Amino acid sequence: MPKKLPSTKPDYSLQIRYKDSYGKWSPWKDHGKGYFFNIELVQKQIRLLVAPYKGNEIEVRFEWNGWLCDYAGIPTGEVISLR
Repeated sequence: MPKKLPSTKPDYSLQIRYKDSYGKWSPWKDHGKGYFFNIELVQKQIRLLVAPYKGNEIEVRFEWNGWLCDYAGIPTGEVISLR
């Protein structure tokens, strides 16, 4: 029998939500999972995710190895809030 490749889980995930015109938060939407290579790639993905929502209050969940991280990749336990 052929050997199975070891299953690996993604290192990080990105989710986004925003405030609508009534001031209510939208539900969290998954916008990517992957393997962490460097913080610059993740920051670029965050900038691309946020671009269509200019003018709205936005929160991004950057989860890396089970920790909520800030824009610089430092584990803070909080979401990234953008206005």
